[in-house]
Amino acid sequence: MWYTLNAASDVSPDFLSSANELLQSTLRNLILAAGGVYLAWHLVVTVIWPEEFGWNIWYVSVVVVLTFVLSLRLVERKILAAQALWHLGITAAITLAVYLFKRPEIAFLYVLLPLGAVIIVGWLAGLAMNALILLLVWWLSTSPIMPALPVTYGLGIVLGGAFTGLLGWATGYSLLTTLHWSLHSYTMAEKNMQDARQHRAKLARVLKDLDQAYYRLERSNAVLVAARKAAEDAERFKADFVNNVSHELRTPLNLIIGFSEMMMTSPESYDGQQIPGAYRGDLNAIYHNARHLLALVDDVLDLARIEAGRIGLMREEVSLPSLLDETIGMVKDYVSAKGLDLKVQLSPDLPPVFIDRLRIRQVILNLLVNAARFTESGWITIAVSQQGEEVMVRVADTGQGIRMQDLPTVFEEFRATDQPPSSWHSGTGLGLPISKKLVELHHGRMGVESTYLQGSTFWFTLPCGPVCLPEREPRQIDRPRTHVQTRTREPAVIVVHQDPNIAPMLQRYLDGYRVLGVPDLEEGAAVVREVNAVAVVAEPAGPQPMLASGPLFVNCPLPNGRRAAKALGADNLLVKPVSRQRLLAAIDAVGRPVRRVLIADDDPEIVRLFKRMLRTRIPSRSCLEAYNGAEALRLIRTDRPDLVLLDMVMPEMDGRAVLKEMTVDPALADIPVIVVSAKDLDQASIHLRGPIHVERPGGFQLGEVVRTLEALLNALRPDWHPVSSTPPQPAGAPLE
Repeated sequence: MWYTLNAASDVSPDFLSSANELLQSTLRNLILAAGGVYLAWHLVVTVIWPEEFGWNIWYVSVVVVLTFVLSLRLVERKILAAQALWHLGITAAITLAVYLFKRPEIAFLYVLLPLGAVIIVGWLAGLAMNALILLLVWWLSTSPIMPALPVTYGLGIVLGGAFTGLLGWATGYSLLTTLHWSLHSYTMAEKNMQDARQHRAKLARVLKDLDQAYYRLERSNAVLVAARKAAEDAERFKADFVNNVSHELRTPLNLIIGFSEMMMTSPESYDGQQIPGAYRGDLNAIYHNARHLLALVDDVLDLARIEAGRIGLMREEVSLPSLLDETIGMVKDYVSAKGLDLKVQLSPDLPPVFIDRLRIRQVILNLLVNAARFTESGWITIAVSQQGEEVMVRVADTGQGIRMQDLPTVFEEFRATDQPPSSWHSGTGLGLPISKKLVELHHGRMGVESTYLQGSTFWFTLPCGPVCLPEREPRQIDRPRTHVQTRTREPAVIVVHQDPNIAPMLQRYLDGYRVLGVPDLEEGAAVVREVNAVAVVAEPAGPQPMLASGPLFVNCPLPNGRRAAKALGADNLLVKPVSRQRLLAAIDAVGRPVRRVLIADDDPEIVRLFKRMLRTRIPSRSCLEAYNGAEALRLIRTDRPDLVLLDMVMPEMDGRAVLKEMTVDPALADIPVIVVSAKDLDQASIHLRGPIHVERPGGFQLGEVVRTLEALLNALRPDWHPVSSTPPQPAGAPLE
């Protein structure tokens, strides 16, 4: 058994140590027991039959005693040597007894030797002892100095040795199995005890958490629970969606828009080389479609801003035939390239519709592209007809169609089906869900009809007349004004700000109003008279209202790139895609000469685009390049550029870490930095400091003041804010 344990590779150290201790104890007890039995027999023989055995018994006893003593001394250190010494000593004692007493019967004691050898060492030792017994039997049978050993005795001794060896193997195997079971049971008991302790600790934590949860539930109401869930879902959706879509789409769009715009408007960036006229039309189409895609990206990102709850629409009277001609012109080459027929069916005398031209064009374009993408042969039909107070647009195809079980999930966001994405219209994207939302924002409906392997028909409706805006109380004014007729029937709001992105941002949140941006109050006054605006919004730094009477004048802090850049520790912030004019204007706003600039971006194409944009002002040799944050920081310290164009998302060290290092280093703190990033900052998380001042030259009536106060209190009351993250008191604490 000792050989079996030490030769096994899968035996744990703990088990091997325990087994060796057991074998040592077994061998020690076996030696002591055998020694005790022999000493008792020696005492009996010397007392009862002293004449028959005489002094010969003492020779045997000396061998036995020496064997026992030496074996016991070796057991603790070398169990294998102790076992070998003991077996050889006992064998020698038995052989000596046979020789001295001339009694061949004593040789039957050989049969006990394989038993101990197999139990302690293993079956190999048992085979060795049986081989030794066989040799001894042969020697006793043939040796002239030994008493004659009958054949029956020899056969009995050999068979007895084999039997005791087999018995020893069975005993050792049972002992080993018992040891393994015992150790396994001990290990499992210890593991179960540890698991029980962990479970008890988890149970204690769960009980504590349950107490805290119960306390929070007692202090919360249904509205707060719903608001918290909505806020958590919105935050998760916004973080995942904005981080992935914004960065992944804005970077390639920046390259497409930037290079195409410079090719058309800034030939001096290419040493005055003009592009051939045949390329201008295609290049112009690339530029405008890229701008259109950028606008769609902004709308998709607005879906993540759950705080607003909707996308603002720029409604105007639109002729559907002209809108269809414009949209079909964008896809007719793609449809023709696939060998499909595109049929247009328009009912006569279609009324104009009051819609957002860009959004509905997006819906029609999405349906046509989907139909062409998933139709291999046949035709595509777009039909427009008036049905009562609605106009219905239907896009039918002879494509593969949609399975019946997938129809209910076609318009769900991020919804996949059992079919591969190429075999149904919506795939796993947002095309159809966004289209449906846009149609519903126009107070229309959208649906689908499909027969698998025969084709699909997507349809949507739009109201014929103007959309009814929420009712507003009429207000008193000093004198009637003559309204200038414009293409929109929505009230206009003038936003005075240098940043052209502020007006589109507010437009997405102010549904029912048309937001117009102007750079200064002088131009704002002219626009107010032209569109008969209901309000002028400007930052508190602006002067008093410039009109004696007329619209509301609202002074309030507005988000902008400079304010967001200051929060990061930079001088300005540009969100990709960045045009050449915006980049040069941001450099001019630095207010100091810029002769050397560092462009830090992990995309080499972006670096090449910015160098091309700056070529007419800063030579290429003065434009330093860095493709990660660590490299950018090293170049800033060694070459000290006059300006740094810094991307926020870079390997090794991002833009925030670079800005932090520059801020703490006095030698670098005065170097201006313009952050150029594809990730737009979340405007909802920026704290805008400053008062909100509302003024109207004609004054306010009491009812207007009361309604204004009510709206202000409803919007800014303390319990509107998200629930504090401060942990609650233990459940045992008394309620206030």
